[in-house]
Amino acid sequence: MEFANKLETHYYLEDKSHKIDALVRNKCEAEILAILFEASALLDINASVMAEAYREGGFRDIVKLLNNNAPALTVLILVTQLIVATIPLYNENSDLEKELKKLSIEEKHLQIKKLKKELEDGASEETISKAAKTIGNNLKIIKRKSNLYSHLERYSNVTNIGFSALNDNFIPVIKEKIVPRNDFSKFILSTNKLRSDEDENAVIEIISPVLKEGRYKWKGVYKEKIISFEMQDSLFRDAVIHENIPFQHGTEINCVLIIHRELDEVGEIKITGYSVTTVILKIDGDKSFETVQGKKYLHAKKMADSQGELFNESSNN
Repeated sequence: MEFANKLETHYYLEDKSHKIDALVRNKCEAEILAILFEASALLDINASVMAEAYREGGFRDIVKLLNNNAPALTVLILVTQLIVATIPLYNENSDLEKELKKLSIEEKHLQIKKLKKELEDGASEETISKAAKTIGNNLKIIKRKSNLYSHLERYSNVTNIGFSALNDNFIPVIKEKIVPRNDFSKFILSTNKLRSDEDENAVIEIISPVLKEGRYKWKGVYKEKIISFEMQDSLFRDAVIHENIPFQHGTEINCVLIIHRELDEVGEIKITGYSVTTVILKIDGDKSFETVQGKKYLHAKKMADSQGELFNESSNN
């Protein structure tokens, strides 16, 4: 495969001019560079990025990558070209594709390590495509692509956007990948929400319970961090308010804690809130009190776990 060291972004303009809104262009460039740098980090390919002079024909941005490993640069450019031009396959109705099947960090690292070995052994079209698919499922890249196409969708003068891998003479080494305006919306996330995490055995040391009616938040210490949370266990909440359940220094609750999360503007996962759905135990030093709803929850969980084990046994037979 011929070596490439440039990535070109070609804005096709409705008015056939060679001018583009500077703010839109700068925002788009920032997202494309962020995707390039994230792919570079995941593939462990170090490269300096330089801006090249513009060319005619719509409006074209070109960045040149510099390092001493030409094959690695070619891989990075071709992978990035595919990533930015490929419509995501996730189904948002399943929470960003169940947060990309919730692979562990270790599994993702192993997957990328294996890909790097394949790419080093020979950067075929198939391995480039596989690398682009795997790296394109990175949450930061998904969010950055969404940002990019959001900027473009709001700017009506862009009819298509194209991405090309160029050699040092500005000649494409592979066919330009063009995304028509009609497809811009397919890249854009309709929500930043992720599936909530659930800690079924959370222990929270209570700092301040809520002792009056209203949508006030409790405060406590969870995993050595002070959090505010909604007490959604209405039975426990009402008992605290109406039966004057006492709280003392060091009182803890063992509970089911829901951790609400979403992506921020750069694709980082941020926690947006906490809520307790079931209080299982109230603990004061060496004394504990199991709630009625806690007993029901543990019984239901035990039954569900038993059914799961039976199902696994029957499927293995």
